Amino acid sequence: MTPVLRPESAIGRDKRRRTIRLAAAAFAVAVFAFAGIWPRLGRYREAVAIARAAEVSMPSLVTARAKTAPGNAELLLPGNTEAINVASIYARANGYIGQRLVDIGSVVKAGQTLAVIETPEVDQELEQSRAALQQAKAALEQANANLEQARAGVNQARANVEQAKANEEIAATTDQRWTRLVERGVIPKQSGDERRSAYLARQAESEATRAALRTAEANVISRTADVSAARANIEAQLANVRRLERMQSFQRVLAPFDGVVTERKVERGDLVTAGSGSERNLFTVAQARTLRIRVSVPQAYSVDLRPGQTAEVLVTERPGQKFVGTIARTAQALDPASRTLLTEVQVDNSAGQLFPGMYAQVKFSIPRSRAVVVIPADALIANALGTRVALIDGAKRVHFRKVDVGRDMGAQVEVLSGLSDGELVALNPPDILVDGQEVIVQNPGGRGEKP
Repeated sequence: MTPVLRPESAIGRDKRRRTIRLAAAAFAVAVFAFAGIWPRLGRYREAVAIARAAEVSMPSLVTARAKTAPGNAELLLPGNTEAINVASIYARANGYIGQRLVDIGSVVKAGQTLAVIETPEVDQELEQSRAALQQAKAALEQANANLEQARAGVNQARANVEQAKANEEIAATTDQRWTRLVERGVIPKQSGDERRSAYLARQAESEATRAALRTAEANVISRTADVSAARANIEAQLANVRRLERMQSFQRVLAPFDGVVTERKVERGDLVTAGSGSERNLFTVAQARTLRIRVSVPQAYSVDLRPGQTAEVLVTERPGQKFVGTIARTAQALDPASRTLLTEVQVDNSAGQLFPGMYAQVKFSIPRSRAVVVIPADALIANALGTRVALIDGAKRVHFRKVDVGRDMGAQVEVLSGLSDGELVALNPPDILVDGQEVIVQNPGGRGEKP
C-alpha cells in the first residue's frame, strides 16, 4: 500500500501546537512553584523579624530583695504523743483470776491491787515448806542436845584421864619402893613382880583414858558439824519459805505507778501463766501526766538544739490552744539513713487535755549560730558553674554572683555568704541572660513591695 504524504504546512502547524503546549505546561509549573514558595518566604521573613526584635528587646524580670533572717529559725515537725511511762503488766504466778478490780480508764495509784490470782499449788507448797522448816528446827535442837552430850563425854573422859594418871603415879611409886625392897631381900621377888605388873596395868589404863578423851573430842567435832548442817538446813528451808511467800504475794497484781489503765485483757476465771513470755499481758498502765513527743530534726538544725530549750506543741483537736514543751534529750547522733537527730520533747499534761497517741506538730524556735540573709528559693541558679543568683544593680543590669546556701526552708533558703541585706535578686531568671545585660524590672522594690 502506498503511503500518503502530508503537506509541509500541516507539519509546521503541528510543531507550533506542541511548542505552545510545552510552554503552557512550563508556565503552570512555575505558577504552582511560586504559590508554594512565596508563603514560606513570608513566614521566614516574619521569623527573622521576630528573632531580630527579640534580640533588640530586653528581658522583663520579677525580683525580690534579700532580707536579714530573724535571730531564731522556726521549724515545724510532726510527731506522736506518748505517755512518759507505759507498763505492760504480766502475771508472776500461775493460776486463775479470782478477782478483777479495774477496767480500762480506771485511775490507779502506785501499789493499788488490779486483780487477784488464785494459786492453790503455791499455797500447798508453802505449807509443806513451812512444815519442813519446823522439822529442820527440831533437828537442830536434837543436834544441839547431842553436842552437849558429847561435850559432857569429853569432860568425863578428861576426868578419867586425870584419875588414871593419878593411879599410874601411885603405882609407879609403889613399884619403885618394892623394887628397892626386893633388891635388899626384904620381900620376895614375886611380890616385886606383882607391883610391877600393877604399875604397867595403870599405864595401860592411862593410855586407854587418853584414847577415850580423843574419841570424845572427835565426837564433839562431829556433833558440832551436825549442828552446822542443821542450821544450814534451816536456812535453806527458810529461803524456800520466803520464796514461796514471795510467790504467794504475786497473787495480788499491783499497779507499778500512778496512772490510767489503758488495756485490760483478762476476765474473772481466766487461766494465766507467769512470765512476760506468755501469750498476753493482763493490763497496760500509762502515766500520762507528762507526755513525750519524739521528732526527727533535720541535720541542718541539729547542731543548734539543746536540752532545756522550749518548743510549741500544736494539736488539731485543740484549735487555738498552744502547749509548751521542753526538749528533754537528744540522741546525740544522727540516723545515717535519714540524716536526722531523734529529739524528745516533754509536755506537761496535768490538765489531761492531751491523750497518748495523738498526732501533734512541734514548732521549734532555734537560735541561729550566725547572721544570714534569706531569699526565695526560686532565685537560685544551680548548674555546672555552681550555685548563683542574678543580682540587679541600680542601672538595671544583671550580675551573676556565687553564694553559699544554708538551710532550705521550702519557699525560702538561707544564704550564708555572697549576699547582703537589701540586694535585689531576679526570680526564675531565664537561661538567655548574660552578665551585664540590661533588663526590665517589673517590681523595682522587690516582691511584695511597691515600686
